[in-house]
Amino acid sequence: METLTTRAAKDLRTRLALQEAAITLCLDQGFAATSTRAIADRAGVSERTLFRTFGTKAAIFWYDAFLSRVVRALRPQTDPVAALAEAVRTAIETITPEQWALELGRRAVILKEPDLIATGTQELNAGAAQIATILTPPLASPAQAFDLVLFARFAVAGMGVVPIHADTTPHGWGAELERVVHKAAHGALERV
Repeated sequence: METLTTRAAKDLRTRLALQEAAITLCLDQGFAATSTRAIADRAGVSERTLFRTFGTKAAIFWYDAFLSRVVRALRPQTDPVAALAEAVRTAIETITPEQWALELGRRAVILKEPDLIATGTQELNAGAAQIATILTPPLASPAQAFDLVLFARFAVAGMGVVPIHADTTPHGWGAELERVVHKAAHGALERV
């Protein structure tokens, strides 16, 4: 798994502090009643840093630390399905209880706020584009490159809708995410 540079690690800590603050405040007060100033104050950063890091309050909830870990763990292989499934397993194996609690909270806020659901497309598309770039061989034909982009988008969209409940464990969730990866490659109605 790739290690982060000092700057990237600091940026990640800032993102996670902002996300944790936003989730805590929004679960308590609601999305509309939570100001960006309150989020920044709770995270110990300036409001300017919040906007430089995320752009909008809604974007805080669509930064997916788990998807970022999947992208960092992803290694090109001749079998893109196996490569993505392996990256999901690696990301699940490294998830901490704190990160899991953050994921549960992030999803709880998103599900309470219909407007947030609509804003997530760009973040998910960016993650899918990174996955497709990593999985696409340098000499891929245009058709193969298109198939890999489609696979990555289907996989990321599918991973985004795998439900998490209070009793869901990271390993149970990971097994469902791996199942989604296979379904993205072979079709939603095909048994794997």
